Amino acid sequence: MLTRARAIQALGGAVAAPALVGRVAAQTATPLRVAIIPIEPTCEAYYAKEGGFFDRAGLDVDIIASPSTVAIAAALVTGTYDIAYATVSTLATAHAKGLPFVMIAPAGVIYGARSIAGIMVGVNSPIQTGKDFNGKTFGTSGLNTLAEYLPRAWVDKHGGDSSTMKFVEIPFPQIADAIAAGRIDGGYLVEPFISQAKQRNLARFLVAGDDAIAPVYLASAWYAMGPWAKAHPDVVARFASAITEAGKWANANPQKVVPIIANHLKSDPAVVAASPRTNFEDKLVTAQIQPWIDITARYAKFPSFPTAEIVYAPGSAPRN
Repeated sequence: MLTRARAIQALGGAVAAPALVGRVAAQTATPLRVAIIPIEPTCEAYYAKEGGFFDRAGLDVDIIASPSTVAIAAALVTGTYDIAYATVSTLATAHAKGLPFVMIAPAGVIYGARSIAGIMVGVNSPIQTGKDFNGKTFGTSGLNTLAEYLPRAWVDKHGGDSSTMKFVEIPFPQIADAIAAGRIDGGYLVEPFISQAKQRNLARFLVAGDDAIAPVYLASAWYAMGPWAKAHPDVVARFASAITEAGKWANANPQKVVPIIANHLKSDPAVVAASPRTNFEDKLVTAQIQPWIDITARYAKFPSFPTAEIVYAPGSAPRN
């Protein structure tokens, strides 16, 4: 039996058609509890709520922000939340630990230079290559997550040895200050924290590091417990359709999302406007997911597995 404690220890799909599901007539909107961490990519949920996409799908969505991905996953296990956001790396690790999480909709996709995250170092740091990180201390928002494994992969690909590095867990908002104070030599950040660090001259952007994974890959997804998804296929389909339509809207309107991001992340609108936007995917694509599963398996030291094992898609399969 899964418990909150087991989920925390382990972490240490119906894919709807692209067309937006119409407003559900003559019935009460379905309540849905959706959990996110407060970063720019998860604002896709706010776009869906404030843009009426959830309403038109017949969903009454309560969005809950939490700073801890692990805490969110544990709460999903106990039924506190229905759906949540996580990176593919986190979901791959959970699957390897036996937690029945399944992806029900895509979130952020990375296309080469179009990244909203990356490795930052001190403003005057001499670090330039992977080899320069050997023996250094690195800040990550979560150990054993994308924020650790992507930097490791980049360092190893570019002449370094990530096994010599010390990774320490620091919340996103505190990483830039830790770099500036010299407590860590580098860190992995995501927007809006990258732009904030630049504005305050706390750190410089070194590299996105995405070349260590794949030219194009899915970074994150919306997920649920497998049993819950199977018991609520219509709700899953409506959520997936609404969230992906909201993502399409955001892709087409990068400036219109600025006040939404600034409001919910308590950021300066000018800084948000000048920062890059997440590009949202509208399909779960095997070729975009498998690379992250493989990278995660390498560093978390578990056998890799096919993408289909963590995609809930009754009646269909992820696109190849």
